[in-house]
Amino acid sequence: MKVAALDIDGTLYPGALGLQLLQALTANGISDKSKSEDVFKVVEKYHFNEIDFQTMATSAYTLFAEAIAGISQAVMQCIARQVWQQERTKLFPFVPKLIDILNSQGYSLVLISGSPDEIVCCLAEEFGISKYQGSIFATHQGKYTGKVNLLSGSLGKKYSIFLQMIKDWRVNLEESLAIGDSITDTALLQ
Repeated sequence: MKVAALDIDGTLYPGALGLQLLQALTANGISDKSKSEDVFKVVEKYHFNEIDFQTMATSAYTLFAEAIAGISQAVMQCIARQVWQQERTKLFPFVPKLIDILNSQGYSLVLISGSPDEIVCCLAEEFGISKYQGSIFATHQGKYTGKVNLLSGSLGKKYSIFLQMIKDWRVNLEESLAIGDSITDTALLQ
C-alpha cells in the first residue's frame, strides 16, 4: 500500500483554517475576544520574526485552548462546518485534481494538520478521506476545558501522528509521499 500524507494550511488552503474558525467564534460572541486577540498577536509576532516557530506554536495553541474554554463541543463543530462552507471555495484550485490523481494512482490519503480536528474533519469528509488528524483540545462533559490534548502542529509531531495512523496498514514508504509547506512538515517529508 502506498500513502499520500497531506498538510492543509498553506498546502491545500492559502491560510490557516484554525484561525478562520477562531475568528468566526469571536465574531459570533462565542469565544473570549481578548484571548482570541492574543492568539493573533502571537502569530503576528512570529510573522515579524520576533519569536521562533516553537514559541509561537506552543503559545498560540495554549491561548487558543483558553479562548475556547467553556464552549460546547457541539457548538464548535457547528461553527467549524459553517466556516468550512465559506472557506472551501478558497482551497487552491489544484486541490480537487490532486486528490483525484492520487486516488486514481492508488494512494491511500491521510490528512495531518495543525488546525483543530473539528475543521480538519470537514475537509476530510468533503474529499472522502477517512484518516485525518488535527489538533485536539481537551473536553469534559462536552465542553472545552482550556487545555490542549494534541498539538499536531508542533515540530516533529506529524511524523509520530503519521506512524500511528498507518500502524495497521502494510505501507511501502518508498512508494509513499508527503506534501507540506512548513517546518512542521519536515520530519514527515524526511
